[in-house]
Amino acid sequence: MRMKRSGRVSLVLIAALAIVAAVVALFMLAGDSPSGVAGRFLSALAKGDTKTLAELSYMEGLSQSEIEAKWKATHDSSKYWVFAYAIKDVKEQDANNATVNLDWVKDIAGVSPEEGKAELPMVKREGKWLVDVRAISRNLYPFLPQ
Repeated sequence: MRMKRSGRVSLVLIAALAIVAAVVALFMLAGDSPSGVAGRFLSALAKGDTKTLAELSYMEGLSQSEIEAKWKATHDSSKYWVFAYAIKDVKEQDANNATVNLDWVKDIAGVSPEEGKAELPMVKREGKWLVDVRAISRNLYPFLPQ
């Protein structure tokens, strides 16, 4: 019978812990992806979650509370507007700009729903991806904030 000495740690255990720590650090440094932020933004748009919309929106020169008020007005004006989307891919132009491409069906509850393609412009500010609301096509959704 062989006894282990106290205080000894397996090299395999140390390597496994180092790998886990490196993966966690990479996830924390990477932040959200453009497609992940776009999905959260579109989900908030569908629910009328103005707080989340404000957090994920980029509108230069406006405070969070001003952006949230604009999203509330948008939601109040379009609360019966129903849409569906599928994120297709992401094109990153550079480290701070990307476009999320969507399949989009607008006005699903209306008489004649329209299917098509859409783009969601994204910008990275202070290490976070945000939707550039003022660059969204006005054909995508009614009463978008300006």
